[in-house]
Amino acid sequence: MWIKNFIRECKVWNEIRKVYKKNKEEFLNMGLKMDWFGHIYKVINRDASIPLGTADDEILLRKELNDIQEFLVKQNIVDILAYELKPQEETYVNENGEEVYENAYLVLFTPAYRLDKQYVTIKNILILTFFLLLIVGGIISLFYGYN
Repeated sequence: MWIKNFIRECKVWNEIRKVYKKNKEEFLNMGLKMDWFGHIYKVINRDASIPLGTADDEILLRKELNDIQEFLVKQNIVDILAYELKPQEETYVNENGEEVYENAYLVLFTPAYRLDKQYVTIKNILILTFFLLLIVGGIISLFYGYN
């Protein structure tokens, strides 16, 4: 059962990559990028004058998320993506010696066959690779056994 779900999830990841490659310009125009592992993400920059978690902040965030949601519905991939929203806060000192706050949200979309459980993880890939190497090693040792 685990292998079956793992294969299904790999197919979902492959489908997301195909859609992204096919419509890359549209994704980039929306500000959505894909990392090397297949996650689609966007950084939503906010005005530093608006405090994190206020009503104005929530209105701007909901508007941006709604635009992304409509775009993903248009691409017909919204139902196979799980999303995660992470607030990002940074402070740095500018050339005038003033402390500047930068606030943003990272929206991360992960392809998922089942939204409640991830099957394609580094741990699962390593376990599957280990077992495949064991099987291949066993087959090779049968044909080229020790004499």
